[in-house]
Amino acid sequence: MLLRVPVSRQTLCYVFRSGERGQRQVLLGRKKRGFGSGMVMGLGGKAGQGESDAACAVREAGEEAGIAVELGGVTERAELSFVFPSRPELDAVVTVFFGERWSGEPRESEEMVPEWFDVASLPLEQMWDDEAYWLPRVMAGETLAGVITYDDDCKLVARAELRAAGPSAAGL
Repeated sequence: MLLRVPVSRQTLCYVFRSGERGQRQVLLGRKKRGFGSGMVMGLGGKAGQGESDAACAVREAGEEAGIAVELGGVTERAELSFVFPSRPELDAVVTVFFGERWSGEPRESEEMVPEWFDVASLPLEQMWDDEAYWLPRVMAGETLAGVITYDDDCKLVARAELRAAGPSAAGL
């Protein structure tokens, strides 16, 4: 008998500010524990039962970085399906949001150490392999959908199928 593991619904939330020299910066976090420990990534996690994706993104930003993102201030920027053939329990559909309106001072949590990075120089070498395929495009204003399949070691992207998913946002 073949058991199917349900695909989890997850979110990522990227919040922004203007840096000291006026450059656009994004808040990322270095994961402290669990799958992906030590890597830099967006704020996010699994949606709860009955929780909307947007509400999940707002909640996770608060839990992981101590900031309050306004629910009405998040916009969906990508929907990505992640496939891990050797570990199907990791498969997930991830909705990516931008949070432009937020308050508070980012602080370390049990899960993340938040840090600001210039959007023009993302630390892709410290992030999941897939982020090099889609994150710069989303940061440049594209809205994407796609499927990203990892190799059997769950380290490198074996295939990335991405497509435009809506009107691109100008000026991001």
